[in-house]
Amino acid sequence: MSLDPKVEQQINSVFEKALAAGRRTLYEFEVYAILQALGLTVPQYIFIRDPKQLTEDQLSPFLPRAVLKIVSADIAHKSKLGGVKIIDVEDPLYVRFVMEVMRQEVCSHFSETEQPRIDGFLLAQLVPFSQALGNEVLIGIKEDIAFGPTVTLTKGGDDAEFFAKYYDPPNLALAPLTREEAYRVTHNLKIRHKFALELQEDYCNKMGEALYAISQLAYEYSFSRDPKPAFHLLQMDVNPFVFSKATGHPFIAVDGFAQFMPSDERDIHSTWKDPSSLRAFFEPSGIAVAGVSSDATKYNMARIIVGLLTELGREDLYCLNPKGGSTEIAGKTFPLYPTIQDIPVKCSLYVFAAPAQRTVEFLETVPDGAAVILISGIPTEIHFNDFAAIVAKHSQRGLRIIGPNCMGVFFAPDKKRKGVNTLFLGDERLPIRWTEYSNVALFTQSGAMGITAVERAPYWPIYRTIVSFGNKVDVNVPDLVSYFSKEEHIAVMAMYVEGLGPGEGRAFFETARNSAKPLIVYKAGRTEAGAKAAASHTASMSGDYEIFQAACMQAGILLIDELPDFYNAVKAFSMLDRWRPRGLRVGGVVNAGLDATMGADLLGSLKPALYRAETNEALEKLNEHGLLNVGASFLDVTPMTGDRLFADIVDTMLTDPQVDCAFVAIVPHVETLKTTEDICREADALGPLLVQVAAKHKKPLVLSVNAGSRYQGLVRVLEEGGLPVYQDIRSAMRALDTFCSYWVNKTE
Repeated sequence: MSLDPKVEQQINSVFEKALAAGRRTLYEFEVYAILQALGLTVPQYIFIRDPKQLTEDQLSPFLPRAVLKIVSADIAHKSKLGGVKIIDVEDPLYVRFVMEVMRQEVCSHFSETEQPRIDGFLLAQLVPFSQALGNEVLIGIKEDIAFGPTVTLTKGGDDAEFFAKYYDPPNLALAPLTREEAYRVTHNLKIRHKFALELQEDYCNKMGEALYAISQLAYEYSFSRDPKPAFHLLQMDVNPFVFSKATGHPFIAVDGFAQFMPSDERDIHSTWKDPSSLRAFFEPSGIAVAGVSSDATKYNMARIIVGLLTELGREDLYCLNPKGGSTEIAGKTFPLYPTIQDIPVKCSLYVFAAPAQRTVEFLETVPDGAAVILISGIPTEIHFNDFAAIVAKHSQRGLRIIGPNCMGVFFAPDKKRKGVNTLFLGDERLPIRWTEYSNVALFTQSGAMGITAVERAPYWPIYRTIVSFGNKVDVNVPDLVSYFSKEEHIAVMAMYVEGLGPGEGRAFFETARNSAKPLIVYKAGRTEAGAKAAASHTASMSGDYEIFQAACMQAGILLIDELPDFYNAVKAFSMLDRWRPRGLRVGGVVNAGLDATMGADLLGSLKPALYRAETNEALEKLNEHGLLNVGASFLDVTPMTGDRLFADIVDTMLTDPQVDCAFVAIVPHVETLKTTEDICREADALGPLLVQVAAKHKKPLVLSVNAGSRYQGLVRVLEEGGLPVYQDIRSAMRALDTFCSYWVNKTE
């Protein structure tokens, strides 16, 4: 919803008058004027610049008592200095006297050389209300440099007992909210229970209406809006709105503050660009690599990159070295071209792995419309912001740039495309495997994180694409999300990010919200110390983690708090993508009681499945040793159970239509199971049998193999069969819960 032009004109007038007075903050009565323009209720009020001009007629609407406040841009805490009083207003002479006394009292707290400027006095309607929990609602606006306008809703009051039982943390959301979204926020507050008990159910609606209106204001006066508004509202607090039965308007604003600035003084805009401009990074026609040494005996990053590209079967490679000559790499002889202009064809991708001092010079020679990967950093004498300005000029001629300070791109080949690999680690250091089932695109600000991710998926290679984007001076997070949202072979996007630049967070939010593919995110820089470290590493804004959390929640992004859980979730979403859950009812089969108990403790949103009578009868027939706990949701087969019986019990459990998903926990050390390296691949061993059972039922299934390196053969059999395996039951259950909860919520 856009503001009505008349409303916008009224609000602009408030900002214009304040700016003309030399202020970029709004007084309380000016905030009232904006709220009135939005259709929200405020007290009756009057601004009195000169007390001598006060008349009896002006006081009559406030009889018998009113709130008097001093108005000054130089005073933050007026009440502490005697600048707020409740007074009788029947006599103008008395009110003038109180104003003068108030002026003297406030000024007495300052030295003669630091006297505050007093612009006048605000006389406002006295709004009686109780401070019990729920009667005060604080609604605020803050413009985040990365994500744009945000709104918060919190509560005040002194009802300690109710506060302890029904506590709600502050609600934070990116603006604008639809009316339905605003109502959903307020109707999900735990304070609704108190309103219901006191027959005040409509209070949630009134809060929702105010939150909706203020979120529209936040968006319309932010850098996110197109076309650009006349002013940016940086912050506004209505502190508080109150519920008061004595005014005739049960929900009314009683205080307010705001900061603003002319929009022409800021240059923040959306960072989104046409995603098709990234195609040359992943489907290039001709690749030139700069920095290729002719000396095969020395370590040279560019030589490794050429070798990796050669291993992919690429024949469109061109090597750059200012000295010219030729060199042999991976059994092929390459001419060394002194400059880009000497290359006989026009390449679409240029990889710069030469010394950083030559970065700026190199960019000058790249042809218009090309893609560039800057593996190197930037010259030490150039500040990052200055380098960004240089890149911005090249962007105007169509260059797209990944980096600087990155590992670049891995893009697996397929039947139609040759693939790309610039990760500059040879196969002996980082073997990257892929299959037709590889379906994850990983975007990472840290190249090391990309390496670690590959190492964590040795048996079922889940990564089809890895983009290490480093300092993201050009190509950034929303660009990558937008591009791979449309890449047919990618089912899951995963991201490690340290910081988001000005406007980038908003573009990321909008792009991710419109993507049909799951996006799993781990963000560093959550604490103050972490944010400082991330900023120094990435030369970008880390932003406020609470705002990042709110953006992810609104956009349907899976934000994972712990890095191991991030890796585990990515594995589950990749390997189980074929088997979407119908619900959250979970069954389980274990051969150790500990795992059954721990599984029950780690359900999260999952619910124990209740098996049908037919299932329990079938399980009873399989209860050969009389030790199976038939009737339980999580079946303990005990160490007595062999491979075939174990698999038959899992098969029976998965057959039950009241089972939506399942976990299997194996302690493989027992003599009854074929789980050792020498026999775990036999056709009647547990691993191959479970792979067959899972393929038969096509329900999400995770496994826990609680053992060390001796049983990695079993893990390999299971994962090569398409089943995600975890080292412990906690990891397995959390991954299953995350996967199933996401898809069930997505389809509701």
